[in-house]
Amino acid sequence: MSQEYLALQERKRKWIPLACIGKCSISQASKRIGITPNSVSVLKRRYRLYGDSIFINGHKEKSYQKKKYSDDFRKEICRIYRNYWPDTNFSAFKDRLATYHNIKIRIITLTEILQSDGIKSQKAHSKGKKKKHLPRKERPCTGELLQLDASEHDWLMNGEKITLHGAVDDATHEPTGLYFCRNECRLGYSEVLRQTLALQGKPEAVYIDRHAAFVKNARKKDKTLEERLEYSKEEETHWTEICNELNTKIILALSAEAKGRIERFWETLQGRLPQLFRFLGIYTIEKANEFMPTYIKMYKERFAVPPQNEKSHYRPANMTENELEYLLSVKFQKKTRWNGEFIFHGFLFHLEAPRAACRDFTLCLSEKTGIWAFMDGKYYPVTLAEPLTDCVGDPMPQVEKDLIERYLLKSTRVQRYAFG
Repeated sequence: MSQEYLALQERKRKWIPLACIGKCSISQASKRIGITPNSVSVLKRRYRLYGDSIFINGHKEKSYQKKKYSDDFRKEICRIYRNYWPDTNFSAFKDRLATYHNIKIRIITLTEILQSDGIKSQKAHSKGKKKKHLPRKERPCTGELLQLDASEHDWLMNGEKITLHGAVDDATHEPTGLYFCRNECRLGYSEVLRQTLALQGKPEAVYIDRHAAFVKNARKKDKTLEERLEYSKEEETHWTEICNELNTKIILALSAEAKGRIERFWETLQGRLPQLFRFLGIYTIEKANEFMPTYIKMYKERFAVPPQNEKSHYRPANMTENELEYLLSVKFQKKTRWNGEFIFHGFLFHLEAPRAACRDFTLCLSEKTGIWAFMDGKYYPVTLAEPLTDCVGDPMPQVEKDLIERYLLKSTRVQRYAFG
């Protein structure tokens, strides 16, 4: 032991007993010993309980064997990182080593091994920055509040940005649903809600922003944020119909900072999910969506926190599959012509139903089942009546074109309806 440490222990042995019997104040003992007043208070409490034994080093004359890693092991760690997990942050790499390479190692040791080989972390935290917004306290019970949002990112690491829709439980920070689409849309949020209802149940409230998937923005361009919020509370949209049917309250956020919890959730996923897709060989939206239920379980095990109150506010859906499908579908009110045809986004379709002429029906779009016509309590198929081509001013959203591509075009014998 160094002479400085021995001298410090002697000063403690002299002044702490004096501070305990009131011969000197805590501040005086602090100056004499060379430690903080808080440390003096701690030592006083310990001295009253254990006496002079607190000044004896408990590790004295004990030998400890420091765990060392061989050069071959350290090289193997760096090889795995460079070959399979490049540009992955160190914390995520630690988890992937345990899951896919059967290597468990402390983050401090892993960081030292990688940095000594010249590898820098992809998520270096800058020091000295203060938070601009204090985090809002979590709701105590699961199901009290669900935060919904979407994140556009190069998730598949192919240079093309796609959108991941998600819902996060405010009490546990865990996702209840995740679904990929090419852009942010109602269909994506409907699938997230479908997963939530199947996994947990009906939430008590949802926290959303003022995206067009939730509210109408056409008549609010010249309004203030407060005026837009009031308009959004009153109007009826596809989303409000769903929430009203589920008896779920809608809370609108005025800024991204208000949804800080799910914004931080996206930051975590953007630093972990693309590299995992690359390692698993997932390069399509369909494969990514198939993997999402597995990833939700992985995320829950790694990041979820226990709720403050064990009581759950989720309620059972109590809906048949057909009722749920109709509720979550994006619906359009249509009417056929004399020959059973109708116009949708400027293109011609045909209703395949008995007595299809001049009939009112509901056109239902869903990522799960495709495009159907709902009429008189039954579903009827819809077919194309003319080729679909991209053109200037085409009003059909890309996500709906993808639905037609998957459910209508691929089933036709003559491939003449491809988008070009």
